[in-house]
Amino acid sequence: MKRLAFVAAVLALVAACSKSENATKDTTTPAMAPAPAPAAADTGMKMDTSKKADTAMKMADTAMKMADSAEKKASAAKKKAGKKKG
Repeated sequence: MKRLAFVAAVLALVAACSKSENATKDTTTPAMAPAPAPAAADTGMKMDTSKKADTAMKMADTAMKMADSAEKKASAAKKKAGKKKG
């Protein structure tokens, strides 16, 4: 019986707390007006993408050079290992 009374007291406490939180909602009007909507963007202008293309080409060239140098190092290591065995 004591447990039941304790559970009822806890539930009553939780219900009372949740009601008081809901009652304190802010119903006043905001002090500032909302910002105006942004103007429509000019779709007639094109973006300059040549810089992006140049950067992509440089990165591709760098990657190719790195792959070539790695391939040369690997073949040199194979030749070196072959000489040691023989």
